[in-house]
Amino acid sequence: MTGDANGAVAQFRTSWLPVLNDGAATLLIHVEGEGEIAPHTLIADNFVGEYGYRRIGFNWELLDASPDAQGSRAAEHQLVEALSKNIANPSKQWLSKKSASACAKEFLALFRPEDRTVVSNRYDGLWNPISQASNEWAFVGFDRQLSVLLLITED
Repeated sequence: MTGDANGAVAQFRTSWLPVLNDGAATLLIHVEGEGEIAPHTLIADNFVGEYGYRRIGFNWELLDASPDAQGSRAAEHQLVEALSKNIANPSKQWLSKKSASACAKEFLALFRPEDRTVVSNRYDGLWNPISQASNEWAFVGFDRQLSVLLLITED
């Protein structure tokens, strides 16, 4: 992330939420400030819990958020999977792979690469809901300065 975290999140919100809310209900919550040093599961639980979402403990899936990450556990790969498939019917496309990849890259760019962490409530067909939605995919990204929840649910 470069510059002001709130400004970067505002830019992401302006650029991507209208696109993401066409075909799904997408929520973006963020908080800026000095982050705690704790296990990723505790940080994610505390953050989503503050906004009334279910804490899922060790069911948060730690993704590889390093800049050169590749493979199915890479945060960028999981974001592209979530953004390119219809949340209600994954056999249908939502965003093009190109758009999904651009959105994923911009989401990851919100955080400093040297201490960026991303967790998800889904992996390899398993799902641990945090909301009351009938179907969802949640990502919590954080570094020492910023925490962001990206929650994708059915319309």
